[in-house]
Amino acid sequence: MNTSFLDPTMAHPNAAARNLNPNQTGSLKQRQAGFLNGLARIMASRGTPLPPALTGVDTPSYDPATTQWKMLEPADVGAFRLAGRDIDMLKLWGLAFQHGGGTALSRDNGWHLILPHFDLPEEFPLPNGSNSVAQLLAQYYMAILLPFEEMYRNNIQNQQRKAQASRQANLQAQAATPTRPDGTVPQRVNAPTTPARRLSSASQGSVQNEGSTENNFLDQEPGVKRKLESEEADNKRARQKTGSAGIDQPSTSGPTASIPSAMQTPARSRQRPSRRKIEYVPLGREMDTVGGRDMKMIEADTIATPLRRPLREISDWGTIAIDALTLSIRSQLSTELSYALTTFTLLSTMRGDTPTSGFPIVQCGELLEEVLDLLEERAFNGVEDPREVSSAAHPITTHRELLNALFDLESQPFASLQPRQGTKDPDLGPHQRPGNVILTIINILRNLSFIPDNCPFLSQQERLIDLMLRVCSVTKKDGRLAAASPVLSLGDLITIRKDTLFTLMHLSGHIQFADPPLKSTAKIARRAFQLIASYLVDSTEAVSPLACFQLTGGSLKPPFLADVALETFTRLVQPDVSRKVFSKLIPEDSIKLLFVSCVHRLPVVDSDFQLVTRERWLSYMEKTIMTIYSLAFISSPELKMELKSDRSLGFKGVMLRMIQKFLSTPNPDLKVQFSISARRLVEAAKLLDDCGDSFDTSEITVATLSFGMGFGEVGESATERGTGLLAGHRDLTWDLLMLREVQSDGILFSELESLSRVE
Repeated sequence: MNTSFLDPTMAHPNAAARNLNPNQTGSLKQRQAGFLNGLARIMASRGTPLPPALTGVDTPSYDPATTQWKMLEPADVGAFRLAGRDIDMLKLWGLAFQHGGGTALSRDNGWHLILPHFDLPEEFPLPNGSNSVAQLLAQYYMAILLPFEEMYRNNIQNQQRKAQASRQANLQAQAATPTRPDGTVPQRVNAPTTPARRLSSASQGSVQNEGSTENNFLDQEPGVKRKLESEEADNKRARQKTGSAGIDQPSTSGPTASIPSAMQTPARSRQRPSRRKIEYVPLGREMDTVGGRDMKMIEADTIATPLRRPLREISDWGTIAIDALTLSIRSQLSTELSYALTTFTLLSTMRGDTPTSGFPIVQCGELLEEVLDLLEERAFNGVEDPREVSSAAHPITTHRELLNALFDLESQPFASLQPRQGTKDPDLGPHQRPGNVILTIINILRNLSFIPDNCPFLSQQERLIDLMLRVCSVTKKDGRLAAASPVLSLGDLITIRKDTLFTLMHLSGHIQFADPPLKSTAKIARRAFQLIASYLVDSTEAVSPLACFQLTGGSLKPPFLADVALETFTRLVQPDVSRKVFSKLIPEDSIKLLFVSCVHRLPVVDSDFQLVTRERWLSYMEKTIMTIYSLAFISSPELKMELKSDRSLGFKGVMLRMIQKFLSTPNPDLKVQFSISARRLVEAAKLLDDCGDSFDTSEITVATLSFGMGFGEVGESATERGTGLLAGHRDLTWDLLMLREVQSDGILFSELESLSRVE
C-alpha cells in the first residue's frame, strides 16, 4: 500500500474536496488512481477480478463471459450506478471507514446514514414491490470494498506495531545512557592542549554562550520551558545519594563551577536513572473470532443466502411409525406426548401427489380415537356431557361480546397476577398446561379437514364434531362469560371457536343429518347453529357493504369470519333433510334474528352496489342471499307471515331494489354474474309470499270426470289467491318482466309475475 494513500482526509472526502487547491487536485487524482489500482490487484488475487471499465486497470484474468459482476453497472472510472445515481467507490470507502467500517455499519444498521451523501432514495421500486436501497448499498460494499478495507486495516496495524517497537527501542537507549545526579547528560571533551587558565576562561565563555542560547530557545518555546522547569523541580525534590553514607555531595557553587565537567574529578556515586514520564499505548489486536465463531464468515453467508429457507419435504423426515405415535399418546407421558403431538401436527400439514390428497387419516382410525380420548379427558376430565341442549330460545353469545369480555378482563389492574380460569396449575409441575394440549389437538383436526380426501371420513365421525362443538360452548360464571371447559381461558375459547368454524366449513358439504334426529344429532345441529350465528347476528357488524367498509377502516374486503360463517351455513343446510332437521330443532326467535341480520347486510344505496361489483363482495352477497333463502325455507308459516309483514325490516323494498339493480345493469358481464343472485332473491320472496309449510308435500287429488266435470286446479297449475308481495310496484315489476333475461327464464318469469298479482 502506498504511504501517500494513507491520508486522514480519506475519511472525510467531501470536506477534503471542498478545501483542495489546484496543487492538491493532482494529489487526489493520484490517490484515487492508487486506490483503484490496489483494489483491482486485491480482487484479482482473490479470483474475482473487477471489470476494467470500473477500475480503469486492465486485468488479464478478467473474463466477461464468466465474471460474477454482470449485474454491476459501471458509470465513470471508479464509480458504479445504483438507483439512478453514480456511487464513487473512493468516497463510499471513506464514508464507511469514518463510521467504523462496513461490518460496523451492518451490525448497527447504519447504512441509511450513507444514503444522503449520494442523494440516494430509501426505497428502490420493483415490479412487485420495493427494495431497500441501504441494503443494496451494503451488499455492494461487502462484495467489492470489504476486502480492500481489511487489507487497509492490516497495513495500519503493522505500521503501528513498527512505530511502537521503535519508541520502545528509543526509551531503552535513553535509559541506558549515564546521567549526572542533577539529571543532565555529561559531555565528552578531548584533552586540552592549552594552559589551564586559558582553558578556564574559554570554558566560562562557552558555558555563558550555551546559557544564552538556551534562554533564547526557552523564550521562543514557552511550552518547552515549562516542561523543563517542572522536571527540574522534580529533580530538586528527589533526595540525592552518594556512593558512601554520611558524605555530602560537593557543592557546584564556587570557583569550580566554571570549570568544565570533564576537567573536574567527580565523586564516586551510584548512577540513578532520572524520573521520566513514559506513556504506554496498549496494542489493540483485532479478533477474527467471537467465542470461537468466525463472525465475518457468518455475516457473508447470511447476506449470500436468502432470509427464508425453503420448506422441508415430507420425505426428509424419514419413516414415522404410526403405531408408535398412538402408543406415545396413550402413555400420556410428558416427553412422549410432546413428541407425538408435534409429529402429528407436522404430518397433518403433509400434502400428497395430487391436490386433494395428504395425510390419510382414514387409514389411522386408532390414532384418531386416541387423540379424541385425550381431547375429552383434558377438556372435561373424561366426564361425558350429561345434559341435552335446550330447545328453548336463549340469547346467542356473539364473537364481538367474547372479544369485549377478554379486553375488559385483560385491562384490569394486575390482570396477570389474578388467578382465573385457564391458568396453569402449580401442582402440574413440568407438565404442559391442558389448554395448550387442547389447542394443539384442535389445530391438528383443522389441518386434516383442509385435505379434501379426508372430509368424507371425518364428516362421518359424529364424536369428533360433537366434541369440537362441545369445547366451543360458552357459559357464565360469576356473571362473566367463560368457557364450558374448566381448563380453557377466554382467549383459548376464541381461538378454538374460529378453528372449529373452519373445520365445520370443510366438513359441512358431507354432513348428513338423520330424520328423525337423534339426541346426538340434535346437540350437533343446535350447537353448530349457535356457533355460526355468533359471527353474524351482532348488530354492530351486521351492516351494509358501505358501512362495513367504513367500520373496518377502508378495507375493500368483506368481513372474513362472517364470510366463512355464511359459507358454512349454506353448505350445512343445503340438503332438504338437513333443512327439515334445522326447522324442527332451531327456535323461531333464533331463525328470525339471523334472518334480520342477513337482510341488514344487503346493499341499499348506490355506493353499496359499487362495492358489490368486486369479486369478493359479489361472492359475499351470493352467500348472504343463499342464507336468506335457506332461512325462509326452514321458517314456519307463522314466522314467514311475521317476516313478510314486518315494516321495520323493509325486506320487500330492499329485495326489489336489488332485483332491479342486478337485472338492469348495462354491463353484460356483470349481468351474467348477477343473474344467480337475482333469481335466488325472487325465490326467497316467493317463499315468504306463499306463507306455507315448505316440508308439507301432501296434495289434494280430485277425480276428474268426463267432459271436464269435476276438474280442479291442483299443484303448480292451481290459481293463486291473494295479493302478491310486489303488487304495489306493478309498473316496476312489468318493466322487469319485459327484460330479455327474465323472459328467457321461465321459472323466474312465472315467480316474478306471481309476486305482482292483484286479487
